[in-house]
Amino acid sequence: METDPEIKELGIQGVYQLQGGIDKYFKEFPDGGYWQGKNYVFDKRFAHAPPKVDGQLYGQDKTTSSSSKDANEKQPPPPQPDQVMGKCEACRKPWDMYRGKRRCPTCGVPSLICRECFVADKNKLKTLGKTVRCDLCVEQNIQSDRQLRQVQTQQTKAYEQKLASKGLLTPSAPSASGLAPNPDQITRVVFKNMCKKNMDEATLMDTYKGLTHIVWKTDRTTKTFLGQAWGEMATPADAARAVARDGQDKPFGRPVFVAFEAPGGKDAWPPPSSAVVGK
Repeated sequence: METDPEIKELGIQGVYQLQGGIDKYFKEFPDGGYWQGKNYVFDKRFAHAPPKVDGQLYGQDKTTSSSSKDANEKQPPPPQPDQVMGKCEACRKPWDMYRGKRRCPTCGVPSLICRECFVADKNKLKTLGKTVRCDLCVEQNIQSDRQLRQVQTQQTKAYEQKLASKGLLTPSAPSASGLAPNPDQITRVVFKNMCKKNMDEATLMDTYKGLTHIVWKTDRTTKTFLGQAWGEMATPADAARAVARDGQDKPFGRPVFVAFEAPGGKDAWPPPSSAVVGK
């Protein structure tokens, strides 16, 4: 950190791990202690903060049950702008509460939309169109998912070049066998960036030999294809051959990205209903 110019420019002096975790810290210091803002979590809560801080911001002290409150008890103060670190992506007022109803149309991360803007959009008084994007997409002027992929590819290549220049990354030579390393003998792969309108079972099987099962990723509500699928290959070698073609095959003009993705312990894989025709 003392020698890396990018880290030095950010002013980061060190990285520390919070012993016991954030949740334990919140329980020990319900007023927040040194904590600022909220902690993003990957569940239906989206984010959580120290109990007293969260209660003050949204009008209810979560550390005290409503039945035990005195009727004359002083009400929590209204939210103060300096207590809220986020902003509504539509109107830019201080806001840090995820509603889980909308995602950035460019990168897909959950959107921070205040209650008023959400209701106005629902009542068709205000439209949350594609111009309403997350702060990072606005800052980087990213306006489409294709542009996002290009930026991510450029950043990945730049990072790899940086590591290689420091001797921390040695590019592996292409395998003469045309197989990607597969020491765990994985047979499940994931296909991404496929053409949503034209990709079908026959095309995918013709492009990647050895497919026995295909599970298409679709929207839960509309059932429309989202350009991603999981495939079970007949052998680990078939899977390694498909992964070795990552980004090289372009059915319908789109490069298909392929990677190993072993099924989790709770997955019933492959589903019998996903067997391809003739298998």
